[in-house]
Amino acid sequence: MDLDRIRDDLEQFAEALSREEYLTRAGLKDESRAAAIRERFASLGSRTTFEKARQAAREASEPDSAHRLRFLAEFLGTNCVEYQVREASDRLTTAEAGRTIAADGEGILLRSAEVRIKNESDRSRRASLESARLAAVAEFSTLRREILERSRQEVERLGFAGYTAFCQELSGIDFAGLRELTQPILARSLDMYRDLLEWYLRRRVGVEPSAARRHDLARLFRAPEFDACLPPDTLREAAEAPLRRMGIDPQAGGRIRVDDAPRPKKTPRAFVATPRIPDEVILVVRPGGGPDDYTAFLHELGHALHFAYTDPRLAVEYRRLGDASVTEAFAFLLDGLLQERGWLRRFVGLSQPRDVQRFAAFHKLWFLRRYAAKLAYELILHDKGPAQSCADVYRDLLAGATLVDWPRELYLADLDPFFYAARYLRAWIFEAQLRDLLRKRFDEEWYRNDRTGPYLLALWERGQRHTVEELAGELGLGPLSLDPLLAQISADLA
Repeated sequence: MDLDRIRDDLEQFAEALSREEYLTRAGLKDESRAAAIRERFASLGSRTTFEKARQAAREASEPDSAHRLRFLAEFLGTNCVEYQVREASDRLTTAEAGRTIAADGEGILLRSAEVRIKNESDRSRRASLESARLAAVAEFSTLRREILERSRQEVERLGFAGYTAFCQELSGIDFAGLRELTQPILARSLDMYRDLLEWYLRRRVGVEPSAARRHDLARLFRAPEFDACLPPDTLREAAEAPLRRMGIDPQAGGRIRVDDAPRPKKTPRAFVATPRIPDEVILVVRPGGGPDDYTAFLHELGHALHFAYTDPRLAVEYRRLGDASVTEAFAFLLDGLLQERGWLRRFVGLSQPRDVQRFAAFHKLWFLRRYAAKLAYELILHDKGPAQSCADVYRDLLAGATLVDWPRELYLADLDPFFYAARYLRAWIFEAQLRDLLRKRFDEEWYRNDRTGPYLLALWERGQRHTVEELAGELGLGPLSLDPLLAQISADLA
């Protein structure tokens, strides 16, 4: 096995794929050609190459080599799966980008539907948009099932008992253990969440909780009542000013580029494209209005800073692979500024920041509850396979977590590959522990302390060399614990 050749191919493959995904997801081209890129680098989807890397990782005795090989084996294994579903994935991406829905006699791109739903104040029109959107999403269920079934078949060909066992071994994450760690979120936060949900739905959306639907939550979290105090033209400066106070260049010397153009075919979900780490990082957001725009920009800025300040001398495994929970934690650290009263007052200019802080904490609690339910659901889905009966399981678990009626049509669309929901959950937990550390070391307003910048830069330059558990241990934070996370949310909601 020629490891140098594999690593060189990995670098070229990642750059080409990232550019293609940027163009298709940012609405700059209609047809995805990711399958052709995977064909060009077919050796990275080879079962033989994966098996050799997996065996080498098991046998490696030197710690750094073992670490790199484990990350490489995880990439090669997941790439084997993605190689097998490459054409179906391209068909899905292309079809979704071009799909339109009809509502009130108007043709609306599917990718624009969610933005329209959350900006629609009339509930009947919002429900009509949601119904059309869900019908369109359901049309793609057959193709999504095909992708999941072929993924399951590939992991079995690779010698694994199933999709969960495959992801668990390669990632090193105990998914059942994480489910047990995170399920108490639902019970421990139930009363607090229910009371706030009822208050916000009645006062802000005019809907009784018993009648609420997913589209009502979309409208609730759009929060137009905050438009005046969170205007779009102050967002960039509010996000970047504290970084400069910490001694961090927000553009990373020109390595970070922002694409915030509101293209109709741009996906509503913000993301960061990384053609070359750390030299070329693209932050992509689609403005829709309200606190969501602030959260999305800050979150992706956290990713962009992490990647743009990664040490270029690091091995490709540490720059491009590794534990994605690490970069998600840095992203949550930045979007958590919406829960910092001092940031809202000093950098956004709010004299009375309490309502925004409280709302941001409630939104975070909703996300936590939703992802705790998603992890439980995905473990069931990948155990049973993508059977139609899983739609009811999905609906019931998500409705139980969010306390609103939840659409079963999303049971295959509301998934990220390879249990990425687990990465989010671990990142939220670690980020809360890290935030506590920053507050103790650099004061409550750590985000304007010039000693915080060098500390964060020293963490970011490591790329993803370490897992969140390793970082937590090194920083003296102890094992991952829900307590700091729930304590911070409770304090912000009090």
